[in-house]
Amino acid sequence: MVKPDGINWKMWERDDYPNWSLPALEAAKCAAFQSPEAADDLHFRLFRGFFEEGINLAQPEELLALVRQAPLDFDRFLADFTSGRARQAVLDDYNSAVTTYMVSASPTVVFNDESPIVGAVPIGEYEKMLEKLGVA
Repeated sequence: MVKPDGINWKMWERDDYPNWSLPALEAAKCAAFQSPEAADDLHFRLFRGFFEEGINLAQPEELLALVRQAPLDFDRFLADFTSGRARQAVLDDYNSAVTTYMVSASPTVVFNDESPIVGAVPIGEYEKMLEKLGVA
């Protein structure tokens, strides 16, 4: 599924599977504070790091080593990351998703005012929704 995006998914081979995604979400938010381009770049690096390279994104030292490779202002990133600003922004996004869209699972995709698509569903479910919206 991710191969067209240049990621070769592989099974987790370590004994320390990440127990949460908050550090990675905070990192993505910190990149977004800098620019949409920095956010897109880091988003791809996070996916590749986790799914292809087996980087434990819940471990700050591994996460920060990956972020150092990204074309962004690392000092600014680190200041935002350690300040708690990004964590609050992630938690605000979460609360908004729960209260506004009643999100209770991941993934949940909301299209306009239509009923959301919840969970890992066949691609056909997305195609039906896009046809319904006149996008496909």
